Amino acid sequence: MKLLKAREMAFADENTIKLTGIPSLVLMENAGRTASQIILEKLSFSSAVVVAGGGNNGGDGLVIARYLLLAGRDVKVFILADTRKKLSEDNLKNLEIFESFGGEAYLIGKDKLRKIIKPIKDADLVIDAVFGTGFTPPVKGYREKALELINRYARKVVAVDVPSGLSTDTGQIQGTHTKADITITFAAPKPVHVLYPACLYCGDVYVVDISIDRQYLKEFSRYLLEPSMLKLPERSKDSHKYTYGHTLVVGGSKGKTGAVIMACRSATATGSGLVSAVVPEELDQIFESSLIEEMTIPVHSQNGTFGKKAYRQLRDIIKNGKFTSIVAGMGMSVNENTLQVVQQLLKVRMPLVLDADGINNLVLIDNFRDVLRKRKHPTVLTPHIGEMARLTGLSTKEILSDMETAAKEFSQENRVYTVLKGSRTVIATPEGRVYYSIRGNEGMATAGTGDVLAGITGSLVYRLGPEEGAKTAVYIHGLAGDLAAQLIHRESMKATDLINFIPEAYNLLENFQQDYRFYYHIDPLREAIQSYFERP
Repeated sequence: MKLLKAREMAFADENTIKLTGIPSLVLMENAGRTASQIILEKLSFSSAVVVAGGGNNGGDGLVIARYLLLAGRDVKVFILADTRKKLSEDNLKNLEIFESFGGEAYLIGKDKLRKIIKPIKDADLVIDAVFGTGFTPPVKGYREKALELINRYARKVVAVDVPSGLSTDTGQIQGTHTKADITITFAAPKPVHVLYPACLYCGDVYVVDISIDRQYLKEFSRYLLEPSMLKLPERSKDSHKYTYGHTLVVGGSKGKTGAVIMACRSATATGSGLVSAVVPEELDQIFESSLIEEMTIPVHSQNGTFGKKAYRQLRDIIKNGKFTSIVAGMGMSVNENTLQVVQQLLKVRMPLVLDADGINNLVLIDNFRDVLRKRKHPTVLTPHIGEMARLTGLSTKEILSDMETAAKEFSQENRVYTVLKGSRTVIATPEGRVYYSIRGNEGMATAGTGDVLAGITGSLVYRLGPEEGAKTAVYIHGLAGDLAAQLIHRESMKATDLINFIPEAYNLLENFQQDYRFYYHIDPLREAIQSYFERP
C-alpha cells in the first residue's frame, strides 16, 4: 500500500489521463460511484447535503450526490462559487448531469452563505467536497466560514479525499478544517490520514480504487504497512534451536535490569532458538532469577554497570559463541566503559540492533557516522525522538514536524536501517524506502515498550533480514499492543503485556485473509482485532 503526497498523486492522476488514456471524467465517475457505495453501506440516513468546491473535489462530490439521489435519498448540493464560469470543466459537467437527473444544486457566493445553515441542520449527513489533495492551507474568506458551519451544525460528516482545510502531506493543523466521521480517499492513503494530530479529524478512512495506472506509482517508495506486506518467519519440521538463531542481548545497569529482561523475553517470544544476555556481574543474580529460558553471561562490572574489562570479555564471548544477531543498549547507562562496549559491538560481523543507551553511547564516538558507513553487516537503530535529535543534530521540533525526512536522510547517509519511534513509527532503509506503521495505541506509552521492540527486532533481523525484520517487528509490536488493549484497560497496560500477546499477534497475522474489493479500510485488521477474542 503506497502512501502518497499531493504532488505524487497529481503526477499519477495526470499521467493516467494523458498517457494511459483514461479520461478524467471516468476517474471522477469511479471515485464518486464507489464513494457513494461506501456511504450507503456504512451509514444509515435519508437526507444528505453536499457542500462542494468549484474544483475537481467538488466534481467528485457531485457524482456522489447523483448516486445517492438514485438510491432514493433526499440530496441537495451547495457549490461555493459565484458563477458557473468558476467551476472546473469536470465539475460543471457533473453539475449538469446531476441536474438532468432532477437534482437540486445551488451556487453559493459569500453573500448567500447563510442559506446553507438550515439544510445542514436538517440533513442527516453532510458530504464535505470543498477542497481536495491539492489544497494548501489555511482556508480564507467565506469558505472558512462554510467549514465552520459544517462543524457547528452537521450531524455526521463524510470528507471526500481529505477533510477540507487539512494539508495532505503532513499531520499539522494549519487553521480551520472540517472534522469528518468518515474520509473516503482515492487511489492511495495520504500522510494526513495517518499522522497525528490531523488524522484524528479524518475518522474512519476508506481508500477507493479509481483505476489510477499503477506504473506511475513505482518510483515512489513510501508505504503504509499492512499484513500483506509482511514476511513472517517459518519453522521447519527438520530443524533445531540453532536454526532459529542465537540472539545476544547486551545491556543493564543498577536500577535498570528490567530493560534487558524484557528484551530477552520478547526475543524468545518472537521465535529466537536461543537468547543470551551479557550483563554486569554484580547484577547477574537478578537476571538469573528473572530469566528462565534465556541464559546470562556475566562480565566485569563496576558500581552496578559494565566495568573496564567488560569490552574485552565481550569480544571473546562473541568470538567464541554462535550468535546470529546482537541487541544492545537497553538500560546500559552511559560512561567511559559502556562507550568501549558499544565501540566493540560496532566491529562485530553480524546484524546489530542499537537501542536506548546503545545510541546514546554511539553519538559520543567522534566519527560515529564513518563507523556506521564502514560496517559490512546490517545496523538497525531504534531511536525515539530525543535520541534521533542526538543522532542528527536536529531539534526535536524539527524531527516531529517531518519524521520521514529525518529518518530517510539519516539512513541513506549512514547506510543504516532506522526505526524512528513516535506516535507513528517510521522505518527507513539505506536505499530510501520508507514505511509507516499505524499499529499501536496510547496504552503503549509506558516504560519498557521500546525494550520489547528491540528484542523483537533482534530476533527477526536474523531470520528475515534487516528490512523485512524491522517491518515485521514494528508491526507485530504494535499489533501485540492493540490486542492487549482489547482485554486490558489502556491506563493499566504495561510493557510485559505486549510480550504476552506476541503469540496472539502471530496467530492473527497467519490466519488473516484480506479480500480484494474496489475499496478497503486503511486499517484492514481493525475488525479482526476487535473480534479476535470473540472467536469460538
